[in-house]
Amino acid sequence: MAKFPHLPLRTILDGSYKFKGFAGRGKSQRSLDNLNNRKAHGTSLLQMTEGIQQLNMDVLAWRKEQGLPDLPDEHIIPVLLQVDPQVFNIESLKGFGMEVIAEEESGFIIGASVDQFKSLKAKISKFIKETNQGTALLWQIEQGQQWRPEYILNEELYWKWLDGIKDEEQFTVDISISCHIKQSDHPVQTKGMSDESFETKLSNWYENTLVTDVELDQLMMQRQDQVQTFIELGGGNLVGGFVEYRDSFGFRAELSGRALKDIVLNYPYVFEIAEHCEIERQVLTHEDFGEIDCTILAPSIDSPNLCIIDSGIQQNHILLEPAILPDRSINFVPHETTVADQVPNGGHGTKVAGAVLYGAAIPRAGTVQAPFFLTNIRVLDAGKAMSSLLFEPELMHTIADHNGDISIFNLSINTRVPCRTRHMSQWASAIDMICHEEAKIFVVSAGNINDTGSLVNRPGIKEHLAASRPYPSYLLEPSSRIADPAQSIFAITVGSVCIGEFDDADRASFGKKDFPSSFSRSGMGMWGAIKPEVVEYGGDWIKEKAGSNLTILPQTSPELVKTGLHGIGRVDIGTSFSAPQVTHILGHLQKLFPNEHVLFYKALLIQSARLPEAIWHNPHARHLRHMGYGIPSLDRAIDNTPFRITFTETGAIAPKKAKIFSVKVPEEMRGQGEAYDILIEVSLCYTAEPRRTRKNLRSYLSAWLTWESSKLGQSSQAFHADVLKEMVEKDWDQEQEEPEDPHSIKWTIWSNSKWGKIKDIRRQASANQKDWVVLKSFELPSELSFAVIGHKGWENDLNQEVPYAFVVSFEILHSEVEIYDIMQQVNIEVPIQARV
Repeated sequence: MAKFPHLPLRTILDGSYKFKGFAGRGKSQRSLDNLNNRKAHGTSLLQMTEGIQQLNMDVLAWRKEQGLPDLPDEHIIPVLLQVDPQVFNIESLKGFGMEVIAEEESGFIIGASVDQFKSLKAKISKFIKETNQGTALLWQIEQGQQWRPEYILNEELYWKWLDGIKDEEQFTVDISISCHIKQSDHPVQTKGMSDESFETKLSNWYENTLVTDVELDQLMMQRQDQVQTFIELGGGNLVGGFVEYRDSFGFRAELSGRALKDIVLNYPYVFEIAEHCEIERQVLTHEDFGEIDCTILAPSIDSPNLCIIDSGIQQNHILLEPAILPDRSINFVPHETTVADQVPNGGHGTKVAGAVLYGAAIPRAGTVQAPFFLTNIRVLDAGKAMSSLLFEPELMHTIADHNGDISIFNLSINTRVPCRTRHMSQWASAIDMICHEEAKIFVVSAGNINDTGSLVNRPGIKEHLAASRPYPSYLLEPSSRIADPAQSIFAITVGSVCIGEFDDADRASFGKKDFPSSFSRSGMGMWGAIKPEVVEYGGDWIKEKAGSNLTILPQTSPELVKTGLHGIGRVDIGTSFSAPQVTHILGHLQKLFPNEHVLFYKALLIQSARLPEAIWHNPHARHLRHMGYGIPSLDRAIDNTPFRITFTETGAIAPKKAKIFSVKVPEEMRGQGEAYDILIEVSLCYTAEPRRTRKNLRSYLSAWLTWESSKLGQSSQAFHADVLKEMVEKDWDQEQEEPEDPHSIKWTIWSNSKWGKIKDIRRQASANQKDWVVLKSFELPSELSFAVIGHKGWENDLNQEVPYAFVVSFEILHSEVEIYDIMQQVNIEVPIQARV
């Protein structure tokens, strides 16, 4: 049991509010110009539609001449629209006779006219006659087909397209198909409407949503049949099955260059095609480092079971065997049956398993009881490669289904290229879906920059240095961005920091202890999310001072369990080995708090993280891009001290609702004669249902959450009133031009990218949020309040709640004044007890 257990937060308000809505920003100048030149703008749009209609007829005629398979729904015309991104609601395109296929940047929309432009032409006619204004917000309709490969293909495949794709070339690609039916808005009880009338209206709305869900299922099946037939008629074939998301589905296919060009240019519902990307598979030379003389006992029967998705494990290893559940082991590598780790030079999954089980403290002597059970899932072959026959999103769902009783999964696997930033990838979206629907945690490595790269646009460390991009600057290059699926919004993404320094006459390591490893990929993540969230010790390269060679030494490498005779090695580096150290901490949290939601573990994990002391007091955006919230601590995650106290809350909240919590600060901490430094840390983690065809966090998620704190000296009643006012008036996902309130607490990150100590980052852009501030003790109010606020995403059902965990800590710095007991006494609640 913890000596200083976490305490529950005191809830002082749990309520919902009737929103008046937010007026939003005004029309762009281009829209205003269109309003002032109705005839010219309307005529231009009509000419654009006529040009596209003619092109569509020409394409259909050409296809028949070439003997190409018929397009499904030949009356559907694919288009690229540009609308006013400041004010246009893209869901209103349904009234223009358009189906939204995908939302892109700068107001561009991939769409499809479902009625041969009849509705659009009617809108344009009314606009010219000055009977509507909405058409002014439709800026243009792109001509031709040249836009399609640029918007639909991923970067690597687009480069190949520009170089020229030959008809006979063969490709393995992941294809995303839009499949969306707009749901009507949730009814609102207007002034004067009786409760009975509103209940009837609400009941009818729910009945209609059930009908819409059935129609969507039917549309999914129809389009899946259509696209499969289309690909097979073109000589291709599907690999595996379909993976469905709320607004789309995805699959893997093998097809020729001719068929690829056809689906890119002509299939109306496709919004993304990515060439299958190989897994990052650098294998390093391994050296032995000592022997083992210890006895490992099996975990206690009530210990958690953690899942290792990797290259297999040496299951009879002296350090691992008592923890392995061999009956649970599964091999997914095609045409193989072994679950053993066959990667040369000490294996890969075996090293990961050892780090999950023991963290950085591998036992060498004595008797030690393993803390957890391990389940071995083999997906990588002896070359550390994943077969193209394994469609990663489908594989993640299959693994989760096979391991329904497991909550924590370690995935030290990434693609070899940086993640895409236009839409969340299928792999990352599948992880997000599993995290939300099945209450799982995926710990994912950030990915590694290789020592050398063969492509100009994918340089390795040597190429960066040769191009005068020094460490650590090259870590912030676009080519150094985190690798798929590390951008998953709900995963815990883990980067690497240096374990130590080395310097002699000929060679030196890149970084100092606790600073970014020379290979660790950096953020940000999708839509400005903080990624990686945390870092752990993954080692560093050693560079020749007079040359370019890179080597590895035991002094700067983590100690790892390895396959083979001696069982331990210290010459391997990578984020693959920092990630399982974080899984180790999460495993202990699950063991100590078995009845808590997994979000409770995530929130305590990031709450425990801290940046290196040298930069913690004055961090910049680049530090968060490298290291997220810092290095987590098992001790801080599971316990407090006489000088630190933590309050927690887990629950669920619906959009347009708020929960307000209060923490009382005793007089002994607030004396005017004292000037202690008080660190306040706040973490919020949540999940919601994702969808893939939209472009930002609030469009990706069914709902999203923020948190706010009261101002210094503000009463809980006044804070309650402020929260209500801001919920009614404020667009929480847009930057506000309002000046910073001098009475607000000066948080490090904050909700406005211009206000925090760290500029250009907003905490609400992440689903795993943390912020912190240091206040003088005499500045503290007698009571500090916090609000967790739910916001509407794409889901129109405002009664659908999303789970969250919220954590607040107070810590006195550089002082022997004890605060735990005195704060506990004025905030009397039942402690969150760890299991003995």
